Amino acid sequence: MERNTIIQLLKGTGGNKLETAKRLGIGRQRLYNKIKAYGIEA
Repeated sequence: MERNTIIQLLKGTGGNKLETAKRLGIGRQRLYNKIKAYGIEA
């Protein structure tokens, strides 16, 4: 579920990772770690 949320937010922000992290309420580095862990192509 978290993976899908990240993917949807990345699409919604046009791939903007900083904005995605802000909307998730997490830091940018934590988002990068999650992207890597989930194998998301960003």
